[in-house]
Amino acid sequence: MATPWTTSIRQRGQLSVYVTPSSTRGLWGPVIRHVVQDFNSLSRRYRLGVRLIPSTRRATQRDGADVCIDTAFTSIAFTYDGSPTSESFDGRVMHGRTFLVSRDGKVEKAFVFLPSQPQINTPQGLRTAGTYIMEVIAVHELVHACGLGNEDHSTDDLFQGNPQVDPGDTAGGDRVRVQVGGTMSWMPPLVLSGATTDRIRGLWAR
Repeated sequence: MATPWTTSIRQRGQLSVYVTPSSTRGLWGPVIRHVVQDFNSLSRRYRLGVRLIPSTRRATQRDGADVCIDTAFTSIAFTYDGSPTSESFDGRVMHGRTFLVSRDGKVEKAFVFLPSQPQINTPQGLRTAGTYIMEVIAVHELVHACGLGNEDHSTDDLFQGNPQVDPGDTAGGDRVRVQVGGTMSWMPPLVLSGATTDRIRGLWAR
């Protein structure tokens, strides 16, 4: 179910995003550095009404960033407004986990966790997903951070609930398969469907 952000945040039409230093190292390093730019490119193309801006302040304080991005392997944990949240997590899956912290039906903060070691099946067995697949995972979670829930998942864009991966001969050739109007296509480039864009616009219309 889609949930709007607080009125003050919605009126400014932007979300500040803090990326934990640990997320910029290792496997996610080459991807995480440009996911904000990737999302903003989509937002301009589809006129979503919201853009992301980088922040150097963690999202654990009332006056910190609106969105925090981190990676996780076996568990997820964060604290907001003195209340801790934790749950188990499998860092090898093909999706992340986004928590929308809300009060009185309005989102105040979003905590995004990305799988630290996403794995895909190939004819040669399991291996780490390529950067294109990781890009889809990350931007998918940023769509959640805009206020969309799992019930809003689509089947014909990057917001699909279970990405259909076509593995390449190498990780660099991995793609996500989507079917739009009976026509098969592959991501990247990233695409959003009319249903997804309408839901985001509905949350951010001013």
